[in-house]
Amino acid sequence: MRALLPPLLAAMGLSCAAAAQEAVYVIRHAEKELTGDDPSITDEGEARAAAWAEMFQNVELDVVFTSDAKRTQETGNIIANRLGLPTHSVDRADTAGLIDMLSFDYDESTVLVIGHAETIPGILESLGAFNEIEISQSDFANLFLLLPTDTEEPHLIRMRMP
Repeated sequence: MRALLPPLLAAMGLSCAAAAQEAVYVIRHAEKELTGDDPSITDEGEARAAAWAEMFQNVELDVVFTSDAKRTQETGNIIANRLGLPTHSVDRADTAGLIDMLSFDYDESTVLVIGHAETIPGILESLGAFNEIEISQSDFANLFLLLPTDTEEPHLIRMRMP
């Protein structure tokens, strides 16, 4: 399954219209320590971030966005470093700022956004996907893919990393 996912992701990302982002991929940060105000990712989280990087290697990502939390930045840096991509950090409470950056500075780009269980539903909704999304605090395996369509609502695909 893992071997089939990158070509599928790349094909979907390349086939969409350029009216907005080519594609927006959204994942949650990798597994985190259970203590501290701003915990780091665990060894298991580092392995997951490396697996995300492997999955995204055939997707022509342009940039990685993280929140200002250490765990999203660590996840994003592992992916970005392996793929040779720039990263941008946005305050986790500033979904509007993130959407503005995506809309104005990266409107024809393929982007990866790394968020939190609490922020991902709002990010997806702000990008026009009005599906009700719930993410468990113990779930780090979701991949959301938003593809523009001819209508105002983008096509939302939800997948899981094995």
